[in-house]
Amino acid sequence: MSQRTTCRRIAVICLAFAGAAFGQNPETVRVPVTRDAWFSNVGDEANCNTGGSNRLKLKSIQEMFLLDIEPGPLRGRVILSATLHLRVSGNEIARRVTVSSFAAPWVEGTSPSYQAQAGSSTHNARQYPDVPWASPASDMTAVMLGQGGTIWRMADASPPDQQGWQRIPVDPRIVAARVAGVSHGMLVFDDTGTEWTRNGEQFNSRHFPNRFFHSRESGQGSAPFFTVSLGPADGDPPAAPGEIAVDTSDLPAGEAEILWTTPRDEGPAGTIGFLVSLDGKLVPRYLIPAAGDPEQQVKMRLRDLDLRSGQEVKLSVRAVDGAGNIGAAVTETFRVSDFDREPLPGTFPESLGEAAPLPTLAGAKVTVIDALDKVHPATGKMIPEQPAEYASANHLFRAKDRQVRLAAARNEFVAFQVLLDGQVHNVRPSLVFEEDDQGFEVTWGRYRYVNSNAGPLPDPVVPLKNPVSVPHSDNRIAGQTRASLLCEVYVPHAARTGAHRGTLTLEADGGTLKLNVIVRVWDFTLPDFLSFLSEMNCYSLPENEGDYYRLAHVHRTLLNRLPYSQNGRVDDGCAPEWRDGQLDWSKWERRFGAYLSGAAFDDLPRKGVPLEVFYLPLHENWPSPIDPDYNGDYWADRAFRPGYREAFTEASRQIAAHVERQGWHDTLFHCYFNNKVNFKSRGWSRGSSPWLLDEPANFQDYWALRYFGEAFHEGVAAARGNTGEKAKLLYRCDISRPQWQRDSLDHVLDYNVVNGRVLRRYTRIVLDRKRDFGQIVVDYGTTNAIHESNMQAVGWCLDSWTLGSDGVLPWQTIGRHESWEQADQLSLFYPGSYLGQREPIPSVRLKAYRRGEQDVEYLTLLAKVLGQPRWAVGQSVREALNLKAEHRGTGVAGGEDAGEVHYASLRPQDVWALRVRVARVISEAAPRPVRRLVDLRTPRRDAANAPPAYVEEFAPNSPAAMSETPGQEGTGSVIILQGRDAVRDTIVDPESPDQNFGSVPRDNRLKRRDECSAFLVHFDLDKLDMPQDARVVEATVSFHVWDPSGKGNAKVHAFGLTTPWDESEATWQRPSAGETWRGGRTFRFGVDTATPSPHIIVPPNAERDVVDPPIEYRLDVADLVRAWLSGKTPNYGLAIAPQIDRSIDDGQHYRFQVLASEYQEKRYTPKLTVTFR
Repeated sequence: MSQRTTCRRIAVICLAFAGAAFGQNPETVRVPVTRDAWFSNVGDEANCNTGGSNRLKLKSIQEMFLLDIEPGPLRGRVILSATLHLRVSGNEIARRVTVSSFAAPWVEGTSPSYQAQAGSSTHNARQYPDVPWASPASDMTAVMLGQGGTIWRMADASPPDQQGWQRIPVDPRIVAARVAGVSHGMLVFDDTGTEWTRNGEQFNSRHFPNRFFHSRESGQGSAPFFTVSLGPADGDPPAAPGEIAVDTSDLPAGEAEILWTTPRDEGPAGTIGFLVSLDGKLVPRYLIPAAGDPEQQVKMRLRDLDLRSGQEVKLSVRAVDGAGNIGAAVTETFRVSDFDREPLPGTFPESLGEAAPLPTLAGAKVTVIDALDKVHPATGKMIPEQPAEYASANHLFRAKDRQVRLAAARNEFVAFQVLLDGQVHNVRPSLVFEEDDQGFEVTWGRYRYVNSNAGPLPDPVVPLKNPVSVPHSDNRIAGQTRASLLCEVYVPHAARTGAHRGTLTLEADGGTLKLNVIVRVWDFTLPDFLSFLSEMNCYSLPENEGDYYRLAHVHRTLLNRLPYSQNGRVDDGCAPEWRDGQLDWSKWERRFGAYLSGAAFDDLPRKGVPLEVFYLPLHENWPSPIDPDYNGDYWADRAFRPGYREAFTEASRQIAAHVERQGWHDTLFHCYFNNKVNFKSRGWSRGSSPWLLDEPANFQDYWALRYFGEAFHEGVAAARGNTGEKAKLLYRCDISRPQWQRDSLDHVLDYNVVNGRVLRRYTRIVLDRKRDFGQIVVDYGTTNAIHESNMQAVGWCLDSWTLGSDGVLPWQTIGRHESWEQADQLSLFYPGSYLGQREPIPSVRLKAYRRGEQDVEYLTLLAKVLGQPRWAVGQSVREALNLKAEHRGTGVAGGEDAGEVHYASLRPQDVWALRVRVARVISEAAPRPVRRLVDLRTPRRDAANAPPAYVEEFAPNSPAAMSETPGQEGTGSVIILQGRDAVRDTIVDPESPDQNFGSVPRDNRLKRRDECSAFLVHFDLDKLDMPQDARVVEATVSFHVWDPSGKGNAKVHAFGLTTPWDESEATWQRPSAGETWRGGRTFRFGVDTATPSPHIIVPPNAERDVVDPPIEYRLDVADLVRAWLSGKTPNYGLAIAPQIDRSIDDGQHYRFQVLASEYQEKRYTPKLTVTFR
């Protein structure tokens, strides 16, 4: 657009406002859009500009657009309300939409399609190619939707009018922020995203529909615009902000945390934001918080400004109101943080010497290497690769001195690998220490090999019960010339500081070898309670679950078994029984009580420490089943019937009360929603969740998590009352897209499990939330494949801790029988049954997690000894270790790939050197032993503190908020007729022509034969309590199949009946006593029935004879209901019946059974659902 055109448009706006600017009466004015551009974050499109396109696009989290207006003419007036007007330019319309303020300047650009354009704005850059939106490497998500001090609100769009225009309510604060100069435009975002429809078991999803709208380049007649309702004039500025407080403790050099209070506005517009300058220069908008309520404190993190350590600065803060009035400044002179982070103390240990000949045992060479080194049994290739001299001179072993050297804290496991190179028979190892009273525990295992794409490689570590030979007799490997033994030494809590000497003896047929062993015990003790959570996620456990929990406990990991499945079924015994609103704990506690009290682990090294994480059975299908109470809406806060949320909250209350009563104060109990709507793709009942509750994508998914989180915390708070309970009841979410989360979960989220790739991409967003809201952050992904380095788990623990997270979580960890025979990346626990034993077998990769967790305990102790913040120690460690992560996919198909983080250059000796360096510093300080170094406890949550989300005066349950959504209920007022007081029904069956089925609750057979049976249903419409002027939007009839067909798809219609009938007398031969069907001697389709409804397909289920719960199917009967209500057609009810169609049923004869109104559970009986406006 030319400068002349722009000026002309501004002049028109000014003229339009000239008479209104000083008036007092509300008036509505039209405000044209002066700039617009849509943005995509998909692949290379994220570097493209579309500012010259004649269309704008919304597409869930992938594509969105920016608008701008000329705010000058709006200044001086109160913004009462605003509406965005968009004209549809495609087949898809807007559903629910968010409009957000925007915290950075932007360049519209002129590209008509996805093209890179230097200097223009893209998703990845404020000015392509290299000017970031906010902090270095940030993208657009840093300056919108609650980030960067922005505000957002959502509303449902109106249906398009005849010209394709839709109206979207916009919160007046969004417009006021632009007027005040604290926003650079309005971001428009598609909250609904993916849409779906359901018909019985059929589920059809449309993933991220493309929603196109005309841009201003389409011409004045189609360009987007706003209408704004203006209130009274306001020329009074806000007061000065409250006194500034500065905190620089634990912050990096050059930073500060600034706090002040939001002042009251002297006028009616209200304080909307702040203008902040530092030494006379404006502070970037993305660093400045939005205004709070009057007298509410706000916080600003001063960073990214290249200030010197300890530099003195002068900060000035002015408040600005929604009419653009700027108040007086409050100033403060202070020094920013002068924290000078020092390099890691100490030095790395020296090299262990030169190469030397290896000792031999009965002709086989013997060396000692790191437990995590991986050696191919035939070729001898090592993973990771090691230099040639490594075998004889490494960080653990000197061949020259025939000496193995270990170092350990008290309460630590250390290990080494004995590699046998050459044929040898019946090797019997032992390690004996000179001081028997020290209580060192020595265990031996042998590495067993599994087939991988790199050949046979070691992974399971089998307890050594018999002598070992090379080659193995029970794990035959072609060309095997090598085998390994694992020696693990546990150093107990009471061990003496200093050197402990012992002898490693290897006996074999034809020889004996002895090596000296020295274990140096440092003067500190690792805690019993874990400071870093290596959570071993799993979805089921064998019957001997206790053995798995104990194995994880020994390895300082946390086995956590999800107690329910995607279809909403809770595994047997994994939930207390819910009866009549009360939980019965008796059976559940007999099973799990000892794990939660710690009694099950009293004989293990970390005596009495209970399970430190534990999934609760709470989810969308427990304690109440979701289907009977779910009305089909995308938005959880209006999706359920009364009672559903109340039951969930009550169960949460009872759980919290019971946990507190039992004194289970050391376990993090997780309320977690794992289920995903896409599991419904194979049939509605295959998945219980209508949202992506695990790894949410669309904002409707995040909103559902918010809904359940508030219900959970409401119940927990009710159990706590005003006392100081210690139980840890946490709301957990697994998030793969934190950049689209907004502030929607800030008031409920305790345990934030974040995908490893995005944690490293959006570290600031994740860790700011952790700091501000007291969250526990866990980094999820996948363990290394068997053909990759075992250092991955160690590197992952160190990398994650030094970034700021509290744990790592491999998403699946339990192996199967087949895992022994073919490499299974997910198998960290192997089932012992393969070898004929009860106890599970650990993988060496499980042991790598223990090594990584113990190393993090070292770093946690180091931070305490040095008195330094964790981030400072973390940065020093990253520099010393040159820790670099590479995120890779794992090739998982059919769902989201958790991915894995790799550390290609990390070697065992590197981490050993770091460990020794750190240990020397800690040991010199000799800190007092404690059982717990870190108390992972989150603050109490109050669901009442939910940040606002809806447009002001926009009520989420009002008819105005209900946009028409095809295939969805809940888009208006809904009335349901169901149960014996409103329904009569029976079967008419040509194979039983004179039999009446009017009192049969369950055995109601619908058959496809040469003549098909019919299910007659009558609803008493007098019980529809509808206004006289109501308009029927939708109407569906539901029936429930409990006994599905074993073969053949069924084509099913609903037919309006043309003949009156009696439930207790109707048969195939007569509608009632003394009457005949219109078809003559028998019931006839097309004579006794009118036009059929649209059909549905009822699929067979060859897997199950009976389905529980029954499957609901819905037929569209809107036209029929309208005809009944208008009086055009008498209400004789309808017939639900299959019809012959070889293109669908392939000529198959079938039958399935439905439930009638007499059935004992009303929710599964025939139902008429009418939606009206």
